[in-house]
Amino acid sequence: MPALEVHEVDKRFGAVHAVKRASLAFERGRIHAVVGENGAGKSTLLRIAAGLLVPDEGETRVDGRKLAPHTPAEALSRGVAMVQQHFALVDVLTALENVVLGREPRGKWGGLDLGAARAKAEAVAREIGASIAWDARVATLGIGERQRVEIARALYRDARVVILDEPTAVLTPGEASSLYATLRRLADAGRAVVVVTHKLDEVRDFADVATVMRRGAIVETRDVTRSGDEVRSLARAIMGNESVAPLERGSRTIGGGEPVLVLRDVRMGRAVRGVSLEVRAGEIVGIAGVEGNGQREIVRAIAQLDAIDSGSISPAADVIAIVHEDRHQEGLVLDAPIRDNVLLGELARFARYGLLDADAMDREARARSARAQGPDDVTIVARTLSGGNQQKLVVARAIARVEEGHARVLLVAHPTRGVDLAASRAIHAEILAAAGRGAAVVVVSADLHELRALSDRIVVLARGRVSAQLPPDATDDVIGQAMLAGHDLSPREEARP
Repeated sequence: MPALEVHEVDKRFGAVHAVKRASLAFERGRIHAVVGENGAGKSTLLRIAAGLLVPDEGETRVDGRKLAPHTPAEALSRGVAMVQQHFALVDVLTALENVVLGREPRGKWGGLDLGAARAKAEAVAREIGASIAWDARVATLGIGERQRVEIARALYRDARVVILDEPTAVLTPGEASSLYATLRRLADAGRAVVVVTHKLDEVRDFADVATVMRRGAIVETRDVTRSGDEVRSLARAIMGNESVAPLERGSRTIGGGEPVLVLRDVRMGRAVRGVSLEVRAGEIVGIAGVEGNGQREIVRAIAQLDAIDSGSISPAADVIAIVHEDRHQEGLVLDAPIRDNVLLGELARFARYGLLDADAMDREARARSARAQGPDDVTIVARTLSGGNQQKLVVARAIARVEEGHARVLLVAHPTRGVDLAASRAIHAEILAAAGRGAAVVVVSADLHELRALSDRIVVLARGRVSAQLPPDATDDVIGQAMLAGHDLSPREEARP
């Protein structure tokens, strides 16, 4: 009997038919990947499976019994947990408080037993091989760290089915391999593990089963082979009769003269310990590093969202176009329409005698949405779009600022997080085009393939410092050694997870 299954599930959001009569089963002891283009219905289907969305028709079954009532609490109580792409954590609480929230152990007199809570949480961390700063507030953690907290929270609740939506979107190759080793341990222990991903090489290397979705429907479910043709075969199933043109980097001339973006000995607490960086017109500089080594802080410092302790950054923020690492928290107003989101920060351009020119806004918003292959109806609320389509709109807004001459610096953090192959190619082409127009471009990414495809040079951060500047053809080993520079890798007798 499957641990979890969806049967004849159908779901609409207004005119959008997100999931079409889908039936799928997830078995214990297996890693099951669900793949497809942005908007194919993957996340919607699994949110239904986890009780987070109610289907219009069909049902979810856990251990053969219908999920009723169809709620997240009921699903959790029956052992189904989902780690979403955008995490459901409380920023002002610590990592430990988030993990135990709703399942707080009680002491002898009914009070919260933090000692017991920490002991169980640390046992979970050991199970998944994770190091978690239990007393740090979630607001201070990077995305990779928050992901580990989410996984720990699911296992703290004794989840027997663990669903993860784009879990490696911002992880380095080494971190991704480590995560999948953890997922394999969970599967070998008898859990059902479900992963939504756009990284088909990960499916080939780590998954046991793959389900392909296209335009809301399940196209096929197959056992995964480790053959060299597996990735191409999955890509063909995802794209149907369509094809994805290879990325054409072309040749670019990097502008001469003074650098456009300059950081001089920037320091920010313990996170950034004296970073200097110059980026010239037309140059793309990639920033690599293990999560938590200063990348997030550098992005926020360049955008002048956080103050630096010392050093200097130029130019001013008003000539910088930015794509934030977390589109939900920093890149979008989720309950506002597409029109307002793709024009966010630029409304003054559309003011006429103190009033907004709605027609001009609609025209510009439709043009930007069309370029991003988004909906023509710009009144659609951003929250209803798939994660990949949301990302394309955020990128389109930043690129438009460069094209129209309002920004000289393009700062992009994890540009293709949760984005399918075709959209990734389109976003990469836009970034290259922005550099071609003379913008100084900084790309922060955990994907070394992405950094190689885009960068003229790769700057590696380790422990808040620049540990190396490398050419884009540097090997994984060379970049990995630079990422670990300054880290103490010697074993400790009393090492804690």
